[in-house]
Amino acid sequence: MTADAGAVADIDGLTISADRALLKRRSVRGAGVTMAAQGVRCLLQFTSQVALAHWLLPREFGLVAMVAPVLTLVQIFNDLGLSQATVQRANISYQELSALFWINLAVSLALACLLAAAAPAIAWFYHVPRLTYIVLACASLLLLSGGAAQQIALMNRRMQFIGLAAIDVACAVAAISVGLLAAWDGFGAWSLVMMQAANSLTILILAWTMSDWVPSWPGPRQSVGGLLRFGGHLTGFNLLAYAEANLGTILIGRMDGAAALGFYDRAYKLVIVPWWQISLPVARVAISLLSRLNTHPRDYAAAWRRMLRGLLLVAGPGLLWAAITADDLSPALLGPAWRAAAPMMCDLSLATVLVPFGASAYWLFVSQGRVREQLHYGLISGAAIVASVVIGVHWGANGVARSFAVFAVFVQCVPLWGATRSGPVNALFAWRAAWPVMLGLAASVGGVTAAALLCANAPVWARLVLLLGASYASCGLLLLLIPAGRGVLREIWQMREALQKPRQEAVLF
Repeated sequence: MTADAGAVADIDGLTISADRALLKRRSVRGAGVTMAAQGVRCLLQFTSQVALAHWLLPREFGLVAMVAPVLTLVQIFNDLGLSQATVQRANISYQELSALFWINLAVSLALACLLAAAAPAIAWFYHVPRLTYIVLACASLLLLSGGAAQQIALMNRRMQFIGLAAIDVACAVAAISVGLLAAWDGFGAWSLVMMQAANSLTILILAWTMSDWVPSWPGPRQSVGGLLRFGGHLTGFNLLAYAEANLGTILIGRMDGAAALGFYDRAYKLVIVPWWQISLPVARVAISLLSRLNTHPRDYAAAWRRMLRGLLLVAGPGLLWAAITADDLSPALLGPAWRAAAPMMCDLSLATVLVPFGASAYWLFVSQGRVREQLHYGLISGAAIVASVVIGVHWGANGVARSFAVFAVFVQCVPLWGATRSGPVNALFAWRAAWPVMLGLAASVGGVTAAALLCANAPVWARLVLLLGASYASCGLLLLLIPAGRGVLREIWQMREALQKPRQEAVLF
């Protein structure tokens, strides 16, 4: 097959366009569609979490939260970083894709068997015998995710973001529908397991339906050593990220029990899950686009800056609002019985404000193929997270959340410093990209604080909505008042123009 002009031809004709104008249009449209879909998904999941909190007890959430770290750990090995290897690789053949598919499926089967065998030991660790059956149910889901991994990766590589967005929304609707019906019908903790099953099954069905690629049967041994090495280093980094995210959950569940973990889990879900719903699709677009722009340093750096700023602007004011209003927000959303989750929600929100810096470092490392270097810096930030959890757990769940907030600057900035030591994005460029938005976020704090004094006697929901508007308005107003801030808003406006006129050449970078 002959590639079109401006395209990089893969073995057996699999092509990824290297035409910069086409990449620009695809990335902007993809980002717009993806963010819109994730907005819908985030709203659905947020609403479902609130509803489930009124139907399920803290202990029931705690039971599933005990299993979640184990399942997350197994899923890291289940993927082996091969999905990102498929996306990042400049040229890849259908035979290599097929080899990766069968590797994924074989690993999924092996891990499902290992997890099932370990179910009694996991229940013994937490002193909860009924966890055995929950772990056995979760083990079967690994085969579903393993069967869809390469299909999703190929769609991501081809920048088929509309199809991926449709899958995201559809699996959320299916999972939430099943989970809410099960909780309403009295299934308790099992309703949360059924949500995950519906999610995984929907992804598998839609990924195979929407992808035009079918893996071939295993043939002669393919040379996939480079892909496996890339995936191995990425898996090592993901294990560190796993320890950062789940060590607190494990220790709280072990030392304080299911009820305390239930409060921590709800605070975590209300803060971290919406953040991931925003950041993961941005990462999907970022890695696909930046991987194709490696040979164009100026465009690469400008695209990275735009995505970092967008992520900070979308998430930052909302997270600061959640931190300041946590005492009202937590019981308003979950009910008076969940008031104890408010301090944890505040601290986790503050810690998450800086996570875009660590996330943008991830884009740089992966898109440039520097995953071994990423692992080295991940060891440093991972050690800091482990230290923070070990220190904080002595004060229970509140102590763990507070430690995350205290260590956040170091944990998020060290990887970014390492990522900018080489490549198209240097430390000075990163600082210039971030400081106007960070100044806007400082204005958000002032705006919310002042507005809280003015509407102190308003009904709780009216006050919360007004303060949320004040947070975003204060940030936007500050950006309008300074030249660098107006440059940030100009970039956002150019993205809007590109979305409205996708056939025209827009100045995106």
